[in-house]
Amino acid sequence: MPSVPKKRRNPRQRSSTSRYKADLQSNIDKKPESKKTPSKSEGPTIYPMVFAGPMKRLYAFTVDFSLIMMIIYTVAPIADGAMFSREATAPDLVFFLGYFIVPTMIWGRTPGKWVAGIVVVDSEGRTPGPAVIPREMIGKLVSFLAAGVGIVWLVFDPKRQGWHDKIAGTFVVDNPYSGGPQFMKDFFKLGKKTVDDDSESKKPADDPPADPPKEEKDKSS
Repeated sequence: MPSVPKKRRNPRQRSSTSRYKADLQSNIDKKPESKKTPSKSEGPTIYPMVFAGPMKRLYAFTVDFSLIMMIIYTVAPIADGAMFSREATAPDLVFFLGYFIVPTMIWGRTPGKWVAGIVVVDSEGRTPGPAVIPREMIGKLVSFLAAGVGIVWLVFDPKRQGWHDKIAGTFVVDNPYSGGPQFMKDFFKLGKKTVDDDSESKKPADDPPADPPKEEKDKSS
């Protein structure tokens, strides 16, 4: 019985698949590692002077404004005029100054800035401390009374300083140690492709099955 010639495997298919896998692995190796939240060093925290953009600051203001409105509409009906009314100017002023001054003096940020991942610092990158008082009481008053020009000024300023920042010598920078609550981080990560997803979508098809041994071919023929 004449022997059936052995079917040769296409060498191009095997080599291209191997080469594709090698290129894919090389591209994965070249991708930068995911950014990790740096750990704080011992002692006073010094924040890097990476000035926060206008959109982050607007986002922080929106969160603070929403929280204040929630507090007002919750407390005003049960305060019976003791707060958030025309007759309660002094308590209202204490509340608003306390909301912005106390947390900014201690931690360098209000709840809105914490969610936005930004922080107020001095020229050395530290929390400003008492410098917050002229910033919030005098600087912001001047900025708003000038038809808001002092606030809009930070959009065009190279160091992102509004008039209230310039008066107090403060800066608003990104906070690398905290980017807000975890659910906000997860929300902004939606839709982002990871290395594993990218590699799975480009995973080549399985190699074709190997040819059966010659002895089995002879038996079948």
